[in-house]
Amino acid sequence: MRGSRLNNMEKIIKYIEKHMNGYASPDHGLKHWRSVEKLGNYLADINGADKKIVTLFAYMHDLGREHDDEDAEHGKRSALIVQELFDKKIINITPEQYKKLIYACQFHPLEMAQSDDITIQTCWDADRLDLWRVGIEPDPKLLFTKEAKTPKIILMAKDGLLG
Repeated sequence: MRGSRLNNMEKIIKYIEKHMNGYASPDHGLKHWRSVEKLGNYLADINGADKKIVTLFAYMHDLGREHDDEDAEHGKRSALIVQELFDKKIINITPEQYKKLIYACQFHPLEMAQSDDITIQTCWDADRLDLWRVGIEPDPKLLFTKEAKTPKIILMAKDGLLG
């Protein structure tokens, strides 16, 4: 199973590299996506979130960015890209997983976004825990899962010790 996940992610990453903007972004590109994947999977090991969605979110949530500055609409654009990749069968997920991934990508930039779904919450927390990369300490009030809100996890994210 792990091998097939890697092969599929390699295919997705190659597609992203070839067809999408932002792949080389210093703040919102591949290095950030890998950190979000690592953080999200660490949290998912604790809380049972869907790792497939967490991983796909990690690589797709910023694909709609037009630049590294404030870009309020990038979540909506990222969700449209997810739809395109789903329609082209580049990502293979169930309709329920698709709905979660779309929602997570579309609303992740919004500080006041809400979801009761542990997978969506884990996606958002993984992204926010990586704010250290741009010199911002994650605010526990803006995190969703009890695991992510702990000072220990926040500091481990800062030091790159998760995963």
